Amino acid sequence: MTVDRTSDKTPVEFRAPITSVMPRLDGTSQFDPPPTTAIRSAQPTTQAAVGDYPDPSLSNRRPPHFKQGAHEIFTKYDTRILDVCGEFAVTSGHVTKVFSVLTGETMMSLAHMETTRVMSIMFKPASNVEDEGLRLWIGNNMGEIAEVNVNTAEVLITNNNAHTRREIIRMYRHLNEIWTLDDAGGFTLWGPDETGTPTLMKSTPTNRLHKSHTFSMVVGDELWHAAGKDIRVYHPTLDNSARFHVQNEPLSQASAGDITSGTTNSSQPDKVYFGHMDGKITIYSRKEYACIGVVNASMYRISSLVSVAGDIWAGFSTGMVYAYDTTQTPWIVKKDWQAHKDPVIKLHADPSSCWTLDRKQVISLGQDNALRIWDGLLQDDWIGMGAFSLTLHMLIFE
Repeated sequence: MTVDRTSDKTPVEFRAPITSVMPRLDGTSQFDPPPTTAIRSAQPTTQAAVGDYPDPSLSNRRPPHFKQGAHEIFTKYDTRILDVCGEFAVTSGHVTKVFSVLTGETMMSLAHMETTRVMSIMFKPASNVEDEGLRLWIGNNMGEIAEVNVNTAEVLITNNNAHTRREIIRMYRHLNEIWTLDDAGGFTLWGPDETGTPTLMKSTPTNRLHKSHTFSMVVGDELWHAAGKDIRVYHPTLDNSARFHVQNEPLSQASAGDITSGTTNSSQPDKVYFGHMDGKITIYSRKEYACIGVVNASMYRISSLVSVAGDIWAGFSTGMVYAYDTTQTPWIVKKDWQAHKDPVIKLHADPSSCWTLDRKQVISLGQDNALRIWDGLLQDDWIGMGAFSLTLHMLIFE
């Protein structure tokens, strides 16, 4: 359509004076788009910029197995619950089993009553790191929590009224405390006894959390709780010395689907990452309590996120696991592989393996009821790249 810009009949929006397309002294035209950095800096800090898909050009699909120890363990029953501490991995359902990740052997098996369903499980914190992994806390659908000796499968103590007749759906570790959440939003803190370890005889009920729940995690001293797309931040304390509701209004990002998972990254302490149903990963600032970025990680549902050695690992509904380097823009896919034939239910990055097993391990639980053990440091690839870099250095400087 041809428009006469000089006519009085021309609509106002088309009356802008004709500008020259002559090149400027710096070689650019007036019609050249401004630099990307200018666009980003003009955005308010609360506006999340949607990023491109991560760059897969340097990725490989070699599963990061350890050279020694078990690679996979089949639970032989239907389970959706996992916790890991050093050599021991525990799963639960109608039976609770503890496995050795080094040999694949079953170290403990504890059957439950037919009407009892275990909803949450955790290795109890110990005052001495050498005693980590020797006690379990098991929460069930009747609101009961039992403490179990891993070596003997003996139930040491049971609190039948921990969450009266409510399903205990989550357990969290915070220093030498354990926090528990039920399906009605009931929230309880279990403080330490004189030995410095949490006890079922010392509880501190707090204000209720939002009833709906899709994901939650401990971030520093706070609990970040997601229901659908909404994130609420709480600050529980044993002595109620802090304001429980950190924000008056929930955080949310309309451009992403419901939240399914999340993690923090020790190398980027201000950032909190959340995985979504539609394959996006949102990034929130802990200081500003605002969404500062959205990454299009995939078209498929993200089922689990963990931080491993500065990278972010994501498990997908396709059974794939991706390892991302988040220090680059766009993100770099360092590795992707078929971890399970069915959806990944949970990824667990075990920090205690660094001092108990002298390695950094990640355990994945799949809907195929299999545990698989992965090298969190990706040592085979790192060694290969290191050798390549050394060879290149020698060729350059010889």
